[in-house]
Order: sequence, then C-alpha cells, then structure tokens
Amino acid sequence: MEKVELPILRGNNSKRSIPMTVTVGLIILVILLLITSLSLTFKKTYKINYSDSSDLDYKVYLKKNPYFDTKYLGKDKQYISSIIDYVDADFTYNFSSEDDIDIDYEYYILATLNVTNTDGKVIYDKKEYLQSSKKVTAENKSLSIKENVKVNYDKYNKMAKDFIDEYGLTANASLVVSLMVDVRGKNSRFDKAISDNGVIALNIPLTTKTVDISMDYELSNNKNATLQQREAIITNKTLFVGGIVFIIMDIIAIIGIVLYIIYTRDEKENYRVTLNKILRDNERYISETVITERVEDMLKTRSLRIEVVKSFNALMDIRDSLNKPILYHEEKLGEEAVFYIISENIGYIYVMNVEDFKKKK
Repeated sequence: MEKVELPILRGNNSKRSIPMTVTVGLIILVILLLITSLSLTFKKTYKINYSDSSDLDYKVYLKKNPYFDTKYLGKDKQYISSIIDYVDADFTYNFSSEDDIDIDYEYYILATLNVTNTDGKVIYDKKEYLQSSKKVTAENKSLSIKENVKVNYDKYNKMAKDFIDEYGLTANASLVVSLMVDVRGKNSRFDKAISDNGVIALNIPLTTKTVDISMDYELSNNKNATLQQREAIITNKTLFVGGIVFIIMDIIAIIGIVLYIIYTRDEKENYRVTLNKILRDNERYISETVITERVEDMLKTRSLRIEVVKSFNALMDIRDSLNKPILYHEEKLGEEAVFYIISENIGYIYVMNVEDFKKKK
C-alpha cells in the first residue's frame, strides 16, 4: 500500500504546522467541553436562616396547710416536699424561618423517674408519657407549640422512696419532665431538608425535704442550614457520553498529528531544528565567525593539525578541558555547519550536515 503523505505538514511548513495543530485542537477541545457541559446541571449551595426559642413556666400547687394562704407558689423558689400537691407546667416552643419552607414537626412530653447513686450513675429509671406524640404539618414558615401538664408529685415521690427503701439504698432521685420537639423543614427546590431538635426540661428532685426545681433548655438557636450542596448532575447522558468520546478523539488527534509532523520531517528540517537547538542551548560557549574560505582550509593555512570529532557533545568535552571558545560557521546555508576549537597546534572540528540526517532517517 502506497504511503499517504500530507505535504502541508512536512518540510518548511512543519515549523508552523505544530503550533497551528495544537491551537486548532485546543479550540475544538474548548468547544467540545462547552457542548458537554450542556448535559450537566450545576446546583449551588443555598443557606437558609431559621431560629427557635422556648419558654417554660410552672406553678407549684400546695396541699391544704396552716402556713401558706395561697393555692400555689411561683417558680424559682424552695418548696417543702410534704405539702406539694402537684406541679403545673406550661411548655412553649417557637420556630420561625426567613424563607418559605414546609415544616413538619413531632413532639411529646415525657416524664422520666431517675434513681442514681452518689456518683450520679443511674440505678433505676422509669419513663411515662404525659403527652403522647403529635405529628403536625405547619401551613406557613413558622410554628408554635404550647402545652400544659400537671405533674403528680406525690405519685413519683412515693415510687422513688419505695424503691430506695426496698433495697436499702443510699441514693438520689429526681423526676425530669421534658418537651421533646423534632422539626423537619423542606422545600421543593432543595434536595436536603433542615433538621432541628429541641428539648425543654423541668427537673424536680424527689425524696428530699425541700425541693429546688430547675429548668434546662437544649436548642439550636439562630442556626443557618445548608439545604443543597454544590454538585453537577448528568441530565443528558447521550450528550455527555458523546462529548467525552469526541474530547478523547480530539486529544488523540492532536498527539497523533504532532507525532506525524515530527516523524515525517525531511532531513533539511531536522538539520535546522538540531542546529537551532545547539545554538540556543549553548549560546554562552559559541561564537559565530565570518570567514570567506572553508574552515578546514583556514586551519591548514595556520599549520594546525586537524582532528575531527564525531559529535557536538565530544566537542563540548574538549572545550571544557581546554577552556577555549567554540567557533561556529555555516559553510553551506541550510545544509552544513562547522563547529571548531583552535588550540596551540591542533584544530578540533565537528561538522554537521544534511547528509547526516538523511542517513539517520
């Protein structure tokens, strides 16, 4: 089969054809990348601002006694356990968002009786729902929960005391009444839902002569949530696969054409490329001379013994040994270059010509 030649990529044209090939190939590559990107959907990170808040109020209702005229005492006081009838607690939880999101939430009120040793480790616990679980979907971007429970102090105090007395323990007991809230927020535009949990707790000591009730709040107030991470999704698989295939073909074509240009360069082009590289890489050591006769004849007229070296690198080794400059003269423009060093009695010559490259090819 006869070899196919591409003249536009050979000879003198190859000097321009490599940059031209790379430039055109890169332009096509950019166009293919832009077309392939049309098959992708890019999602941006979106932050949403929301906040939650809570409140807890309680009254301690008293049994009939000769010392207190009121039916109940307000919060943040010390209470005599023997005259406590029940604790009336009001739990309030509020959630609001700056953005329009759909909110689902679930909540319940749980009473937990804990008996612990002196190190705080739990010996016994018992849970009881004072308010069963409720699931609600809010119709706007905010919600509000308000629940009232009445805690029978005597009931839980007796349970704790009976347990401790039964086993003769030295222990502490308390009743924790908690409003547990689980909030889920979502929007059709986003992939990820926000999640928020709230715990509002009333801590009531048991089996003590006096009672100091405390309140705990565990909330994520004024928190920013990331609803959607930045990512790329393939929406058109055919376009994406086709784009990748053509991108690979374009890269292979660029590499193949460049290698073809290098491989098919003629001897004159290879001579020119090699000469330019030698002059560029060793410009500190080479001086160009202007003479009207052949270098070999010029050296003979000086009665110098001529030694011909086989490579430019060998001539460089001689230059390093003698510390003499390398002189250069192109005797046949575009066809033959002579590099030489003149010593006291010897002239060292390296001749590079087109014929050498023809043999190598």
